[in-house]
Amino acid sequence: MGEGTLLLKLIATLHNRRGDPLILLRFLKTLVQQGKLSSIGVAWSVPSGEAEPNWPELLKEERRIQEVLRSSVRLVHGSGLSWEAKSFLGRCYRSFQYEFMVSLNLKRRDQRVRLVLIDDPEARETRYMEMRSPTEFLREISSYPNREQIQVLQSRYAGYKEAYERIDVYEKMILHPESALLEIHTENKGLAESRAGYMSKVITSANPDIIIVRLLHCLNNPPPSLAGLCSASSLSLPARLGLGRGAVTKLSDTEIIVGPLPARD
Repeated sequence: MGEGTLLLKLIATLHNRRGDPLILLRFLKTLVQQGKLSSIGVAWSVPSGEAEPNWPELLKEERRIQEVLRSSVRLVHGSGLSWEAKSFLGRCYRSFQYEFMVSLNLKRRDQRVRLVLIDDPEARETRYMEMRSPTEFLREISSYPNREQIQVLQSRYAGYKEAYERIDVYEKMILHPESALLEIHTENKGLAESRAGYMSKVITSANPDIIIVRLLHCLNNPPPSLAGLCSASSLSLPARLGLGRGAVTKLSDTEIIVGPLPARD
């Protein structure tokens, strides 16, 4: 830890809420500037399985994520959607795995920041599958008249603003996705327990100042429909780490710290 005192330990995120990547970047930069942050744990992994891989391996992982992202954006721009819908979706796809990408950019600015990758490497390929099939999704959106496509997309994403507070909205985002990205791929069901154990082990060993994980890992009482995607022991990540309720901060709660974001559709 730096000179300040950090009152939070885990930051719970969503994959599809508009503006969250910028909020996270501003929040982490603020903590670094205040001397409250020198290490970040983020739920991602690299092929070597190293928790603190060297810089070249981190950059190689960044390039793979960027290529997956660019491939999807190229499909969007090559589609027959309206210009407004293409522009909107392009920005949505650029949120793909933003937690890792934002943390990496922070380290790029200041190499003294430790970046600890806490996710189970066994989940790597299903994590990449959180980029929902663009072809299928674009086909669905193109079924609406061109003049209605942007309204459909804006309406869907506006509803996601409540997902941090409303478990029913979050549950629908996971089980019945209507977004460009998936919150979690359901094929990760069989890995829920091993991922939770792996994360706990790495966090306990590396002890990063803060840990960035999806909201699902922080739910103490998930609805029955999501139970298979959570740890079979019913222990959330904070509980496994022996952290109290106050140790979890939803990313939406940090907006008051980073200030108003630029206007966005």
